[in-house]
Amino acid sequence: MKVTSVINQKGGVAKTTTSINIAAAWASQGLRILLIDLDPQSSATKSVFGDREFDKTIYDVLVAQTTADEAIVNSETFGFDMIPGEIMLSGIDIQLAPQFGRESFLKRKLKNLHQNYDHVLIDCSPSLGLLTINALMASKDIIIPICPEYFSLKGIELILETLKNIRVGLGHKVNVKGVVITRYKNRKIAREVIEKVQEEYQLRVFTDYIPDSIAVEEAHHIHQPVFNYAPRNPASKAYLKLSKGLLEA
Repeated sequence: MKVTSVINQKGGVAKTTTSINIAAAWASQGLRILLIDLDPQSSATKSVFGDREFDKTIYDVLVAQTTADEAIVNSETFGFDMIPGEIMLSGIDIQLAPQFGRESFLKRKLKNLHQNYDHVLIDCSPSLGLLTINALMASKDIIIPICPEYFSLKGIELILETLKNIRVGLGHKVNVKGVVITRYKNRKIAREVIEKVQEEYQLRVFTDYIPDSIAVEEAHHIHQPVFNYAPRNPASKAYLKLSKGLLEA
């Protein structure tokens, strides 16, 4: 079972959109996928299930005696299993902070699922707090979605610094699979940012850029993967190609 986090502390970079569509694309290829919504805003949960309420969420898994498998729900539409998020995650740093081994709660909770899934994808919160540290400690790899603008470069710096601190302080190495370009428009600034990511940070930039498209938002509203809702849309084709590239990375 491979665990990958989708991470960027900057909001508005299509992190959740990337998480749910990659998870759905992997599932469509016959892989057993679990998506974990680790964001207090629960955008992934709402995109998949709408306003449905859940007895157990990832919050219960982290702070109570709930096991991970007790919180899993299935989405027939998206083809994957999911552990939902909820707003109570917004205060979890305070609850976990005084506890021993607070950085590895999620990793320990996922141990019993290793035989059940090919991939676990974690949609992280837009911060670098204890929730995200738990995601990184549970992960072997990360994916960094960015909109190609100069503010994104500072975000990458902070992520790489966090990975370094985890490696030095906690002895856990996380690999950067690469950077996913979202909401792409063929403009000079976009090309310059992509070039800088490759040259300055020596990171792989996946060439399947996700174009800016209203179809992506429309798919969210009707709770479908974008490639089911609009299979001919360029964003749909890009996500399907990207999903295959990520498996090969």
